[in-house]
Amino acid sequence: MIILKKKGDSIELSKKFTNVDIKLSWTKSVDLDLHAFYKLKNGTFGHVSYINKGSLNQAPCILLDKDAGVGNTPGNNQENIKIATLSHVDYVLIATNIFRFLGFLSAGDSFAKYDGKVTVKTDAGDHIEVPLISEEIGKWCVITKIDNSNLSTPKVININKVQKSEPTLNEF
Repeated sequence: MIILKKKGDSIELSKKFTNVDIKLSWTKSVDLDLHAFYKLKNGTFGHVSYINKGSLNQAPCILLDKDAGVGNTPGNNQENIKIATLSHVDYVLIATNIFRFLGFLSAGDSFAKYDGKVTVKTDAGDHIEVPLISEEIGKWCVITKIDNSNLSTPKVININKVQKSEPTLNEF
């Protein structure tokens, strides 16, 4: 396993893999929601989340499994995204937001205090961890980016950027 500990750290994925599994996990009392913002090679932008869970059978071939931690439930929470293929994807931003009823944040909400992390695994044996390390206050955290704009060497990049509003790929 490789841990990308600092913002900007990156690693290339193996060249021969079919699919990518991404897991957001945490144990603290908070409702984190996993999101995948993507750009296809044809220029189409999209967003997979608990509202639109996606599909493995049609582009972008990205699927979210469930919404965990609802009601700020502590425990072994995890939400998973499966990417069946990166063949038609340029970029995928993996982000999370803190869900609070009516959208209000608690005083001191920062992603670093929720012991969260994203794990990226491929069927070729890649195992990369990106911890949520940002101490900044905000509702959204862009955790990592999968850059597949160069088909020969897709890579995972630690972003860990906190912001007040929903991210867009144009920012990254």
